[in-house]
Amino acid sequence: MKPGATHYKAITCFCPAGRGQRVLEELRKEMDINDAFVHHARGIGVGNVQAKKLFYSEREIITALVPAHRADEIFRFLYFAAGINEPHAGMIVMEKTTRSMPFVEPVES
Repeated sequence: MKPGATHYKAITCFCPAGRGQRVLEELRKEMDINDAFVHHARGIGVGNVQAKKLFYSEREIITALVPAHRADEIFRFLYFAAGINEPHAGMIVMEKTTRSMPFVEPVES
């Protein structure tokens, strides 16, 4: 990486459907993180098989690209804002990024 370049980490949060947009807005407002997005997912886990019937669960996935020096702070914020601290509410992971490009808003002329 070039000298003076900013290091980033990617945080991915799997939370119950319906929470993603609110958490994304809080992340932008309270933590000043604009490099994040949310999308919807549906699937089945091993724990969802009961009496030979399949039960699908729906989740929202929040992905944020954050400066490495703020990663722990933002991880903790997402953990509580998305309700991951509640039993069976989801999970959150953080990883290094080898290449990243933060979102830069266009400048009006």
